Amino acid sequence: MTISIGELQKNISIIKKAKEPIIVVDKRTGEKIAKITPLKEEDDLELFNELISDLKPEDKVATKEDFEKVYIEHLKEKYGFN
Repeated sequence: MTISIGELQKNISIIKKAKEPIIVVDKRTGEKIAKITPLKEEDDLELFNELISDLKPEDKVATKEDFEKVYIEHLKEKYGFN
């Protein structure tokens, strides 16, 4: 699926419903800007536990918000965003 930045901004639920990778394109230049790949449920927990293994106290139950925060930091480091 290919989508423009504006379309993505107007309807963020597209990401939540995605079943296949989404390519974000700048309509003015036609340049591909990003690829958004939906996470697979079975991989989510494994990746999350790996990313927070040294951050999470043993008695804390992890939440979806914890996962999102850690995963965003992981992506920033992986792709060099600040």
